[in-house]
Amino acid sequence: MTKTKEQLSPSMWANPKKEGELRKQGAVRRNWKRRWFVVQDSHLFYFRSKGDSMPIRGIPLDNCSVCKSSRPGRDHLIEVSSTDFERVFLIQAPDGSVCEEWVQAIESASCVAGVSAPFDIQHNVHVDFDSDTGFKGLPADWEAMLKSSGITRDEVIENHEEVLSLLEFQDNFQNQKNITQLQPQPLPEDNNVKLEDLISQEDPTTAFTDLVKIGEGAAGEVFLATCVKDERRVAIKKMQLNEESMPLVVTEIDIMRSSTHPNIVEYMDSYVENDQLWVVMEYMGGGCLTEILDQYPRVVMTEPQMAHVARETLQSLVYIHNLHRIHRDIKSDNLLLGSDGSVKVADFGYAAQLTQKQQKRNTVVGTPYWMAPELIRGYDYGTKVDVWSLGVMMIEMAEREPPYMDLPPLRALFLITTKEFPGLKEPEKWSTQFADFVGQCLRKDTADRPEAAELLQHPFLRKACSPTEFVELIEAAQSAKEDGGY
Repeated sequence: MTKTKEQLSPSMWANPKKEGELRKQGAVRRNWKRRWFVVQDSHLFYFRSKGDSMPIRGIPLDNCSVCKSSRPGRDHLIEVSSTDFERVFLIQAPDGSVCEEWVQAIESASCVAGVSAPFDIQHNVHVDFDSDTGFKGLPADWEAMLKSSGITRDEVIENHEEVLSLLEFQDNFQNQKNITQLQPQPLPEDNNVKLEDLISQEDPTTAFTDLVKIGEGAAGEVFLATCVKDERRVAIKKMQLNEESMPLVVTEIDIMRSSTHPNIVEYMDSYVENDQLWVVMEYMGGGCLTEILDQYPRVVMTEPQMAHVARETLQSLVYIHNLHRIHRDIKSDNLLLGSDGSVKVADFGYAAQLTQKQQKRNTVVGTPYWMAPELIRGYDYGTKVDVWSLGVMMIEMAEREPPYMDLPPLRALFLITTKEFPGLKEPEKWSTQFADFVGQCLRKDTADRPEAAELLQHPFLRKACSPTEFVELIEAAQSAKEDGGY
């Protein structure tokens, strides 16, 4: 069973065979951050920085494989395939010789590693609970998730029903076996829009030129292009069309085209070309908020800058909620910045329309680390899930990552639903207004959690900087990114 942080001991990395700073790609957010790596005995550890007392994670190297690779724009990559975590860790070295040294060190450690003890589970037809040992008869993939989650046996025994529910949730979320749970439900009968009602018949390959790829996500690729008609620079998201994605795509486009607000990215048109959907939107020259956070420690957001982002986001949420809609995926990746300092909400792929017949939702969508507890638990929920996600995003701006980001998703979900949410790590570093604003967003009891319109009156927002001052932050982040090393 994978060791939790409580089971790790400094002796495990005190005498490293090899150590040094490398870049690592995030598991959820695909950005690259500098981490301090240590190889000792049969483990690969990585720390937030050199000298930290505890690692972010220890990767057992038994049954691991390691190889060198490269990706577009990224050379000298090391791929560590871990059976314990059922994922590939991507690590980047500064040059070829350093890359080779690390591959050899990891290979050597993996060769002498022993076989770790398995979680004591019997493979029965039905899942049972045993108060002495935990679960019996878990499906193999659920067992693997539990082994890699960091949830201890004592925690399983104390919260067995919650853990079993989370295993089912994570299985659905990862594998999308139950589409009705993972994606927005069909549009209401009184607004039965079809894809053919939403797309232009014009050939997009002649309507737009100079396509340059600027991004990529789970839904598809994003390109910067020029509109032939008026020479306007636009962003085009290309998505593959299939039967499963169709309801999601129709919902997203229909909500985008009917959402006109200064703090929502402008939707322009949609096209179909060779089974690909082209969604054309305004181009935001400042990139996404995540790109600013990625430049820490050279670029650090101030409270007035965070207040500016919070105010602009809340203005969009008030508009969205007044239309009886829920965004369901508020996070830094989905906030786009304009070269004029504007802040706009994007990506309505998980948005939902509430109706008179369906005034609450219980479908599970979003990104785990930003999810509200009531959404994870499968309870009926409303627009306040967006307020929770805003609170998590405020911590993200203050600390560069949301709480639990260093943990496997399943353990993060377990802690969000069963423990008091941690909030700010060092609240004393921040003003009382900022700490209170975050605290109000992250109230677990939805009855106590304020609506977006209420939060717009919060005194913290009076600190908001001007768009002009926010442009300085965007430019500083872009300059740091251009000057960045490997």
